[in-house]
Amino acid sequence: MTDFSELPTADQEAISKTLLTLLKAFDDRDAEPLRNVYSEDADWVNAFGTVKRGRDDIVEYLRGLLNDDNFNRGELTGPPETSFRVLTPDVVLVSAHLQVKGQGVVGGGTLDRDNFSLRALRRYVPGRQHRKPPKPTKKPAQRGSGRCSIFPCFICVEYGESVGDGLQETPPHR
Repeated sequence: MTDFSELPTADQEAISKTLLTLLKAFDDRDAEPLRNVYSEDADWVNAFGTVKRGRDDIVEYLRGLLNDDNFNRGELTGPPETSFRVLTPDVVLVSAHLQVKGQGVVGGGTLDRDNFSLRALRRYVPGRQHRKPPKPTKKPAQRGSGRCSIFPCFICVEYGESVGDGLQETPPHR
């Protein structure tokens, strides 16, 4: 199985629900719904090397971001472009690209930017133990001026039936 459309309908719906929850939370500038997405031991890394661990730290960081005047000046130019790659029947990669116009920058001015993200999704299995990945050792390089390209952030998401809304982001699994 290598095509998203070959996954069971329930899995497709659970994955879609997770992605829509993330998108809507950012669109509404409301971090609270993300409490039903991130697990207690989730890892979150952005393109600038900011690392957050655990639901509370991630949601608190995103709450600050979603209330930031510079962040809020930007507007999406359209819906995200997404692609799916089924690695196994239980593991799916989701690559997303969106464009933001007019995001504010520290010190004044605005820029248009591309935002790329990569999420690894794994089917939820009750009671499955998760191994913590090693901590990142260095920040990714930042490049460019004017038009800003944001390089992939990595988040692992479990989908399927579980507590809350049924979708939990968890650390990458090796």
